[in-house]
Amino acid sequence: MAGAPKGNQNAAKKRLPWSQALKRSLSRLAAENGEESPNYRKGLDKVADAVVKDAALGNKDAWMELGNRLEGKPRQGIDVEANVSAQITKIINEIV
Repeated sequence: MAGAPKGNQNAAKKRLPWSQALKRSLSRLAAENGEESPNYRKGLDKVADAVVKDAALGNKDAWMELGNRLEGKPRQGIDVEANVSAQITKIINEIV
């Protein structure tokens, strides 16, 4: 049988009202900036230009956004030694 399994919610993504509102707003932004055929991608380009300019001017939030989008968020450190030690202590306490 072809198609998505029962209960799959992938199609629900098309009904996301916040995403739809943002796309309409981005399209309006593109139209305000004189785009001949405005669409949300052209508006998003305007926003991206602003983020890059802010980063170049030293805005740390813009730096973070660029870094996270281009290279992904940095990995978070995990203290494996402390976690293992706590687990061993728990097991020993259960045995004793």
